[in-house]
Amino acid sequence: MGAADLDFSELTPEEKVNLAINMTDVCVRICAEGIRDQHPGITEDRLLEMLRERIAFGKQLNAESGKWKLSKE
Repeated sequence: MGAADLDFSELTPEEKVNLAINMTDVCVRICAEGIRDQHPGITEDRLLEMLRERIAFGKQLNAESGKWKLSKE
């Protein structure tokens, strides 16, 4: 069964949280690998700093565009 076959309404709240955590982890790892590709030899400290900057930038863009609002309109 692939992700396209999942019926999210059948997942328990715990399964939904675990899925969200795993998806977030994958996104962070992909972003980190992109930084490593752009900056060979980067230190772990600098990698974490740049990763935090990219995540913060993404949050800022989403906030400015009105996406990902927590409240329903």
